[in-house]
Amino acid sequence: MAGAHSGAVAVSDAVVKEHADGWHAFTRFVKAGIISVVLLLLMFLAHFALGWGFSMFLMIVGDIILVLALLLGKV
Repeated sequence: MAGAHSGAVAVSDAVVKEHADGWHAFTRFVKAGIISVVLLLLMFLAHFALGWGFSMFLMIVGDIILVLALLLGKV
């Protein structure tokens, strides 16, 4: 049966560190994806009030800021 063993499973610190590093990279990727989708949706919303040209400009500026934040490790 699963979970029927009575002893603790030994896991090396290297495996734990590798898993934590991989999880950190994955969460950064997901956060960047969510921010990009939000920027796209805001552009679609902004085009009603500002027009397509200005809203595209704002989205491109937002994407540049996102890339810079990713490169600096802020996201």
